[in-house]
Amino acid sequence: MKQVLSIQDLSCLGRCSLTVALPVISAMGSACAVLPTAVLSTHTGFPSPHVQPLTENIAPIHAHWQRLDVRFDAVTVGYLANAEQVRSVLPLLRDHREKGSLIIADPAMGDHGRLYSGLLPEHVDAMKDICRSAHILLPNVTEAALLTGMPYRSDPEDSYLKELAQGLLELGADAAIVTGFLFPNGEIGFYGIHRQRGSFSFRNEHIDRRCHGTGDLFAAAFTGGMMTGRTEQESAVLAARFVRQCVAATPEATPYGVAFESQLPCLWQLLQE
Repeated sequence: MKQVLSIQDLSCLGRCSLTVALPVISAMGSACAVLPTAVLSTHTGFPSPHVQPLTENIAPIHAHWQRLDVRFDAVTVGYLANAEQVRSVLPLLRDHREKGSLIIADPAMGDHGRLYSGLLPEHVDAMKDICRSAHILLPNVTEAALLTGMPYRSDPEDSYLKELAQGLLELGADAAIVTGFLFPNGEIGFYGIHRQRGSFSFRNEHIDRRCHGTGDLFAAAFTGGMMTGRTEQESAVLAARFVRQCVAATPEATPYGVAFESQLPCLWQLLQE
């Protein structure tokens, strides 16, 4: 059984981050270990959440795992509460990369052209170091623009997405997939590029329903797909299809997140295709 470590926050209310990653990755057949980076009363889509960073715990947990010679097939990193926390995670990422782990970074820090509440501009530069330690990057358009220094566009064209993805590769990753953008014809999709295998993209029918946590859901399903031996493109298509099914199963726009639980059997079916 593949061993996956998910490094991100634990939001007490609202489906996102660890409360999505743990069940989805587990349902896809991998053992999912967790390293909570912060405890939030709610995810940041709610106003003024209480945030308790757990930065001081990261190094001791890493040290204990080193003594045990713990190894992971993949390490994923998502939302980090501040720049100090980013710097605390870097030694762990570099250590496990040297041990052969696949490092997947979802640089969760913004959406709709702006940073998440509570994050400072210095967070962007800190997250670039996370991206330099990763093999695969999974930002949305806002995050990709912040990381590359390009202007944010809410109506991206293929040429813009290609430039974004290529800019992300310059940070050092082997592959980058820009997620969650809407096309003028009403479709939603992703644009990916692999350093050796070239570019790829996918479009799906967009369901006009704002739901929090879709990026976390995509990252979790993508990671699970990679652990089954799929390519980056195959894993991304699987993840996109699963996210759409989950949004369709969510009865209405809600801040509580995507209703993915009922769709886990469908995820297993997607794995068999």
